[in-house]
Amino acid sequence: MYGHEFKELRLEQGITQKEACSGICSESKLSRWENDQVEVEFSTAMKLLNRIHITSHEFMGWSKFSPRPEIDPELSEATEKENIPFLKRVTQKQLTKYHKNHNKFDLFMAANLCNQLFIIEHKNYLPPIDQKKLFAIFSKVNLWSQYYISAFGASIFLFNPKQIYGSSMQIIRNNINRLKEAETSFNLEIIMGSLSDGILRLISLNELSYAQKLVKELKKIELPQYLMFFTLTLTYLQKAIDYMRNGDDKPILTLISEVLDLGCSVQATTYLDMFKYLKTQRKKYNF
Repeated sequence: MYGHEFKELRLEQGITQKEACSGICSESKLSRWENDQVEVEFSTAMKLLNRIHITSHEFMGWSKFSPRPEIDPELSEATEKENIPFLKRVTQKQLTKYHKNHNKFDLFMAANLCNQLFIIEHKNYLPPIDQKKLFAIFSKVNLWSQYYISAFGASIFLFNPKQIYGSSMQIIRNNINRLKEAETSFNLEIIMGSLSDGILRLISLNELSYAQKLVKELKKIELPQYLMFFTLTLTYLQKAIDYMRNGDDKPILTLISEVLDLGCSVQATTYLDMFKYLKTQRKKYNF
C-alpha cells in the first residue's frame, strides 16, 4: 500500500481530495486509497499523480513502493573512500560472497569495487571467469533500465573495447526513443555519465575509432538545460581523442584553463588528471 504517501504529497501542496480526484475517481475511493484500505488501478494512480504535479519517477523515488536492495554499510564506506587496503579487503569479501551465492546483485557490487580499484591502480582485480559472467549478463539485456545502466557504468573500466562499444550502442539505441516517447530525461544523466566514462576508457586504450563513434552518437542527443554540462564533457573527450591522434596538447590544456577560469576548479582538476593519465598512455603506445 502506498496511498498514504500520495496523501502526504497532496497535503504538502494544499490540494484537496476533491481537486485531486475530480473526473478521475470518487472522493470516497481516493480516501480509502490514501488510508491504505484499497488499491487503485495503475492508470488511475498515474492520473492522480499528474493532478498533484508529481511524476511517477519522483513518486517512486520518494516512496517506499519500490523495495531497494540492502547494501552492507561496509560496501558503501569502501566505495566512498580511497583507502586501498580497506577497499581490497572489502572487494575480496564481496567476491567470496558472490562465489557462494552466485547472486547477480552481489556480482554487480563486486564489479563496482573492482572498477574503483582499477581507476586507482589501473589493475583489474575481477577474476576472468567473473568478467566473463558479468559481460554475459549485460549481453542478454534487452531493456536497459536504470538498474542495468548503472551497473554497467559502475564496472565499465573492466571491459574490453568491443564490449564497451557494443553495450554502449545498445544503451543509446534502446533508450533514446523511449526517452522521447516518455518525455522524460530520468535515465539520461546516468546514460551520459556512464558512456562518457566508457569513451574515456576507449581513448586510454587507443581505441579512437570506437571512441569517436560514441562521441558522435552522444552529441546527437538533445540535452535538457540542466544536463548541458555534458556538452562540455563531450568537448573535452573530443579534444582528448584529437590529442591522442596528433599529440597537440594546446587545445585540451586551453579548455582545462577555461574551465578553471569559470570557477569550476573540481571539474578542471578532474580533466587535468584525466589528461595526465592519457599522456602516459600515449607514451605507452609509442606515439
